[in-house]
Order: sequence, then structure tokens, then C-alpha cells
Amino acid sequence: MVSVRMEESKVWKTCIGMMVNLIEEAAFKFTPDGIKMKAMDPSHIALVDFELPATAFVEYKVKQPTVLGINLLEMYKIMSRGKAEDELTLELDEERNRMGLTFKGASTRRLSLPLIDIREAELPEPKLQFTATAEVLAGVIQDGLKDAEIVGDNVRFELSNDGLLISAESDKGTAELKLGKGDKALAKLNVKQLARAMFNIKYLSDMTKAASSSDIITINLGMELPIQLDFPVADGKGRLRFLLAPRIEAE
Repeated sequence: MVSVRMEESKVWKTCIGMMVNLIEEAAFKFTPDGIKMKAMDPSHIALVDFELPATAFVEYKVKQPTVLGINLLEMYKIMSRGKAEDELTLELDEERNRMGLTFKGASTRRLSLPLIDIREAELPEPKLQFTATAEVLAGVIQDGLKDAEIVGDNVRFELSNDGLLISAESDKGTAELKLGKGDKALAKLNVKQLARAMFNIKYLSDMTKAASSSDIITINLGMELPIQLDFPVADGKGRLRFLLAPRIEAE
């Protein structure tokens, strides 16, 4: 039995909206403790790691671990039909092999989505020695990426004791965004050692575009290591994490 209900559909919609930019299909594991999903994008450059505990729901009925294969593109189309404040129920229809989605607001609307045959990914937990962490407003990151996109395909992130630097350079010109201690958009900064790496702008844009500009993104970075972006879900009860491999900079 799988039947879960959340107070507002926008939580699930935002999560699916951020995932769908990177992966089209995923295996969600519903357990008595909550929902988990981990998957690589088709190019194996980015990792999506999602956790939403049972406590994030107003009603959560899952008797035993159940893996449900979902086409995220199709689910996002359905989620786009819901109002942000609608109550959302996700329910497994075993006989028809479908997931039912019920939006309850001014009216009650029910839609369903065929489940697909996909195995749960068994991905090892990356062991990365990050040397710097920052908590930054999503809107600022989005602006920095849009600026960098005018210049080229890659962007450099740097965390130092001075703050965060997002920069790009090419034959088209340069773009730079700085955040220092005391700036409102930089909620937290912890640097043990200078951290810097270059990444593909499109991937970072896809990871961040569905976030609200007021959301706080936690950035973990090392020297020439993957970047880890953590987004709080359901008032911090859950988590949506992205890992993106760095680009090799030419000497």
C-alpha cells in the first residue's frame, strides 16, 4: 500500500521541476520512513539525490518498501496543472500499475500516470573532501549564471575567506559576481582552504532554475572537485542534492 498526502502541492512540484531538467526517468523508493531517489543524468556528469521523510507529509501510509518507476516529464506536466496551495495525494493503483495524483483545493481533481519499468539505481556515496561551504540566496546564483551564459559555456566558482566569486571569461568578454561577508545574500561562509573549480553553465542553470529566488542554496566546494548543491525541501525536513563534475581547465 502506498498513499501519501502533503499539505501543499508546490513542494512536490518544485522538486520534480528541478529533477526533470537533468533526468527524464527515475525510480522512487517509497519506504515506511520516507521517499528516496538517486540517479545519474544520461551523460553521467551530474548526480541527483532526493530525500523526503514521512514527517513532511500530513498523512503517510507505506507498509513496505516499494519502488515506483516514474517518467518525470509526464509527471511534471500533471504537477503543472495543480495550484501551489492545493493539497496533493499520491497513491499507487496496483491493479492498473499507475500512480494517482489528487489535487484538492477549490475543487477535487484526479489524474493518473502509468508507471514504467526502471530499476532503482545502486550508486555509491561519493566521498569528497570539500574545503569550503557557503549558504547563498538562489536568486543571486541564478543571476550570476545568466551573466556568465552571455560570455560562454563554462563558469568558475571560487570560495575563499573573502566570499564567493562566480566568473566567466571568453573571447566574448567577461562576467563576474562577488559576494562578501556582510552581504545579505551570503547567509553563511566557512572556508578551511581556498576552493575553486569550473563547471558547465547549462547543468548548473538546469539545477537551479526551478528554485525560488528566496531559497537558500548550500554550496560545497573543493579544489577541482565536483560542486555539491543542497536545496532544503519541505521547510528543511527533506533535501534535494545535486553533484556536478568539474570541467578540466586548459593550461
